[in-house]
Amino acid sequence: MAFIRPAAVQGLDVLRAAGFVTSKLALAAIVMAYSFEVVSRYVFNAPTWWSAELVSYLLCVLVFTMMPHVTATGGQIAVTVVLDLLPPPRRRLAMRIIYGLGCVACAAMAYFASGETARQIARSIQMMAAYPIPKWWVSIWIGIGFALSAVEFLRLAVQLPSSRAANGQAELPEL
Repeated sequence: MAFIRPAAVQGLDVLRAAGFVTSKLALAAIVMAYSFEVVSRYVFNAPTWWSAELVSYLLCVLVFTMMPHVTATGGQIAVTVVLDLLPPPRRRLAMRIIYGLGCVACAAMAYFASGETARQIARSIQMMAAYPIPKWWVSIWIGIGFALSAVEFLRLAVQLPSSRAANGQAELPEL
């Protein structure tokens, strides 16, 4: 009999997968824009005014849409010397505490980023660029990335996987 996951967990998985795909699309767009700029500049002696701006905006999107996936799969850098010395029950407790602290830190960052994004919307703040766009178009991804990572850390703290917990790694289905 298959295990039925709650709708909230399924929703989180869908959002994480959507972020993963979005980050891959952003990376592809960065490569295309950068390649177009190189060819345009050095082959046709006609540099673009927009490619550097687009690449920097998409880099923000890429990083913060990938962040929940990295969090959920334990892809972040970790120094586990102390955890490796602990017996398994204490290691699991330490991992729960670490994940809980990660949740609180990411939730705080999501709160601050969301507040700043709301301020940018309210004041109609534009990017300082050759072609100004609303700043919130870029900064909204920061709040989204931190908020979803906070939820992923909470999920890890509550549902600490037993098979890989000893190594301090999360165990989630591949995308």
